[in-house]
Amino acid sequence: MQNIIHLGMKFKKKKPSLTREKVLSLIKKELPNEKVLYATKEELIEILKNERKEKFLLEFERLNNQTLEEKIKEVLEFIEFIAQKLSKKQAIIALQTGLSLLNKNRKNCIIEAKNALKEDGIYGIKTKASLHEACKNYNSRVIKKYILKAVLNNIIFDTKNDENVDTAKLLKNIKLSLEEKI
Repeated sequence: MQNIIHLGMKFKKKKPSLTREKVLSLIKKELPNEKVLYATKEELIEILKNERKEKFLLEFERLNNQTLEEKIKEVLEFIEFIAQKLSKKQAIIALQTGLSLLNKNRKNCIIEAKNALKEDGIYGIKTKASLHEACKNYNSRVIKKYILKAVLNNIIFDTKNDENVDTAKLLKNIKLSLEEKI
């Protein structure tokens, strides 16, 4: 017998659920075939949760055990990536802005490297010292997040009055491409 639809009938809306296929597609590459084939949906979800937790803990441990040189290298690689997306000068300005934000835009700090930087796009002695000082106190991910904030902030100020540039679209594209490197 077929289901007949009558006028005025109300249908229950199905909530989109996490199907077995969706879970499989997420973890298929990292499990042996027999585990994927015979695992229940709940087991696969538990495997996925444990995998994400493990990745988080490994990243947390990596960030906490970074040496000063590793932090500086990682931040400079991030700046190079920004330079490929925007320009070298904008990338250095973002670094300077981000470090100044991280140091709360101090003006008269006893430690010279913690004072706000002049945003001139030149990677000079003061910028190097400020980066070195920031890497002493923060992990590379925190510094890169502040640099990302600076990039987005600078894009807004540079393009807000330009009618030829879709600022919202530009922000979205840059944010998506840079967040994957953080």
